[in-house]
Amino acid sequence: MTTEFITIWASAGILVGLALAFGVRCLLTVAPPASHTTWLMAVPLTSLVFGGLAWRFGHQFDLLPYSVLAALGVALSAIDAIDRRLPSVLIYSGVAVVGVLLASSAIMHSRGPDFVRALAGMAVVAVFYLVLALVSGGGLGAGDVKLGGLLGLALGWLSWSALVTATAIGWFAAALIWLVLRMFRRRPEGSLLPMGPFLLFGALVTITLVPT
Repeated sequence: MTTEFITIWASAGILVGLALAFGVRCLLTVAPPASHTTWLMAVPLTSLVFGGLAWRFGHQFDLLPYSVLAALGVALSAIDAIDRRLPSVLIYSGVAVVGVLLASSAIMHSRGPDFVRALAGMAVVAVFYLVLALVSGGGLGAGDVKLGGLLGLALGWLSWSALVTATAIGWFAAALIWLVLRMFRRRPEGSLLPMGPFLLFGALVTITLVPT
């Protein structure tokens, strides 16, 4: 893929990141001082992910649904890091838009089996996270379960191996960061990390970098 196209799409990511930074902040219930820094970091991060997706998919139609996932994913990660919650309105919007785009791709490119697998992936991950939420006693919240459904939809479209890889990367990253914070006594014993950013990290890394 040409450097010019990647640069253009990454620049579009800056604009999308800025729009989300101003438009989505109304969903916060608290506004700690660190929130401004978090949103400023979200803008270049959105651009970086957009550039990676342009490199991965080029002019393929799949660039659109995964760019939507990336934009909403960065916004959800920022909100979860600041507010410890994942707004349903963003997740449901992601499921609707990504789902419609994947369905359109399935129709245009005769990829019906891929779309069926995407729907199955959404159901499998959502049910799996629901079971974890019930047995963990608060380790996972309802937002994480809904986010799992969105990620299962997006990853299932690629392959079952992509879904498994992304889930493993997300949970491994969360465990690693938790251990590092505990080692340096930056988190009290028994405290929990917001899982949204890690689940999204695993998904976006897998979509962008891991061959499927």
